[in-house]
Amino acid sequence: MKSFNHIYIIFAVTIFTGCDDYLEVTPKGEIIPQTLEDYVLMLNSNAMTNLSDPFYEYFSDDIYMDLGSDEKTPQANAYFWRVDLDENPDDDPSIWLSTYQSQYYANAIISNVMESAAGSQSEKRSVLGEAMTIRAMNYLNLLTVFSNAYDPDVNPEDLGIPIVTSINVTESIPPRATLNECFSLIIEDLKQAIEWLPATQQNRWRVTKYTAAAVLARTYLYIHDYQNANTYARIALQSPQENKLLNYNAIEEFPILEQNSEKLWIDKTTLAADGDGKYYSADLLALFEEDDLRLSIFTQYDDDGNTYRAIHKANAGIGYPEMYLIQAEYLARQGEVDPAMDLINHIRVNRFPEDSKAVTLQATTSEMALELVLEERRRELCFSGIRWQDLKRLDQEGRMPTIHRRINNNLESAVIATLEPSSANYTFEIPLKVRLINPDIELNH
Repeated sequence: MKSFNHIYIIFAVTIFTGCDDYLEVTPKGEIIPQTLEDYVLMLNSNAMTNLSDPFYEYFSDDIYMDLGSDEKTPQANAYFWRVDLDENPDDDPSIWLSTYQSQYYANAIISNVMESAAGSQSEKRSVLGEAMTIRAMNYLNLLTVFSNAYDPDVNPEDLGIPIVTSINVTESIPPRATLNECFSLIIEDLKQAIEWLPATQQNRWRVTKYTAAAVLARTYLYIHDYQNANTYARIALQSPQENKLLNYNAIEEFPILEQNSEKLWIDKTTLAADGDGKYYSADLLALFEEDDLRLSIFTQYDDDGNTYRAIHKANAGIGYPEMYLIQAEYLARQGEVDPAMDLINHIRVNRFPEDSKAVTLQATTSEMALELVLEERRRELCFSGIRWQDLKRLDQEGRMPTIHRRINNNLESAVIATLEPSSANYTFEIPLKVRLINPDIELNH
């Protein structure tokens, strides 16, 4: 019988199992969680606080990487949208392994925390809600890589990913669930988490009910349910944290993550791509106005004049600006042009010098408003790890042009790779190592 570790869904089966006989011996160097505090410590582990991945940036059109089209590393395969990220069967599966490792921790908490020693029922439910939020985020991330974009009215039966909720290593591998089944679990987890989570936590690393609402808003946006995305973005914005938007005019030094009042939930992932930072693609740079403070604050230049964003100014996690932008997109799609513009201008007034002529954007039609919102979304959320989600959902709506990789980082240089609209390469293949060990797993290509 196959077990979870055989498809690299988990990496440390010696930490937890659902088998009673395992508990007879504690492996040397390992700790079996017993108290509520043990499970809280798990939430603070790297596996539970690094939920994004640099690969999400490698896929996107926001980034430039100095790679030759003949390179075959996983990073190059991601950058050039080759369906197989990993070509060496001895390599750990990119994205898949680390995300399912995190899922194992989340499932261990979900399965056991309510039976842990010490702590009240409400405290245990709070930790349970955090684990459910993390599990939902992980599944959303996996689906954007290894499954087609999802519209419930178009392709509910398309293949999703294996849904693993057990930590019992004797169970057989579940088959790939449908997209409908996967997103139903994500939404169910998040709605339940909202009920159990507290309104505040001791820091922004921990999950609140407003964090779970923000993840749910992001999820609904991805699956084209813009009304529900707006509903949960509004809930997320009701968080009691004050001073939600930073005025970049008043910043002498950009705050560290823990002190960034724009963040609902902090993710430690640096999303680094090129050593010290991430290089802006030429077309992303072209979207910024000259006096946009987001350039002067976040960017640095290498010896050749290329613009990059330093890794210590990472943008992973979920913040209030994303929620405003989700609301603005919903309003634009509904024909509420002026309210949509008001929301993005609420962001922009904090991103430009007070005397800038570029601060205020105006639209006269719903389509124009939507285009402006999507452009502002790209500027504000670049290098946050979610541009790939936007590319997939917008391509499914027929809104994505051909994306180019160029030999140099300028719009006039030779094209060495393209991602065409509706391309099958928007979906990556199940990792090589996974399918070699599990030849019955259904594939994408």
